[in-house]
Amino acid sequence: MRKPYRVARALFLLCLASPLGLAWLPADRLPLGLDPDFQALLQSSFRQLSITLAATLALATALTVALGYLSVLWQRFGRTGSSILKAVESVPAILVALFCYAPVSGYLARHSSETSQLVSLIVFILAATLTMLPESVRGVAIPLGDLYHRKYSLSFRSYGFTKRRILAVLMASQTMRGTLKRIAAGILLKTLVLDCSFGFIIQLGFGSYGTPAHASPGALIAANRDALFEGGTPLLFWLPSLLLVAISTAFLLTLADRVEAAA
Repeated sequence: MRKPYRVARALFLLCLASPLGLAWLPADRLPLGLDPDFQALLQSSFRQLSITLAATLALATALTVALGYLSVLWQRFGRTGSSILKAVESVPAILVALFCYAPVSGYLARHSSETSQLVSLIVFILAATLTMLPESVRGVAIPLGDLYHRKYSLSFRSYGFTKRRILAVLMASQTMRGTLKRIAAGILLKTLVLDCSFGFIIQLGFGSYGTPAHASPGALIAANRDALFEGGTPLLFWLPSLLLVAISTAFLLTLADRVEAAA
């Protein structure tokens, strides 16, 4: 019974996260019956969201593994890095993103839409990664340090293993793989929230008109908030909102499953 349950659960989570994949299908293969202009914006925003999630996950995970490993390998590096990451963590994520945009704001204003969108996407991915690192590096360094100091250090050293090699072996262990999966789910969820919150705030700054360089479902929701008023089309507001709820629910359930399995 365990295996059918896992398969059914995986299919359910895949269905919840499917808007990220469906956004890449040709518009004529999605019989939504929506206004073509709105459907194009809807697909474009979820495409950018999927790119943002994938790129942030890849970059944040790579840095997390490297920094977590080095933090345990060199204690001085770990203490210094911990102080820096705590300083970053003390600043709200949305402010970190805004601060990262400050140096390139003039460049974004002077260049074409395509160029500014690309630069905006890169800056946001870097900013999102920076906000993820404090918790994710701590989530790797603490269990890795526990494994090294409490369980395996003496036994590995008795076979002539160096600290560097011991940590490399422990990083590939089942315990650390499970830890990295939980961290990955958390990164995806937090990036989704930050992306949509940032897009919503930026779009509000444009008022009812204008398109921000940072296109996201949050910006699309903010641009169509007047659809909730009399005479509007509420679907334009609620459709992207419900799709985001489905995707975030998939990430939450994945994260809860990893935490339960670890416990």
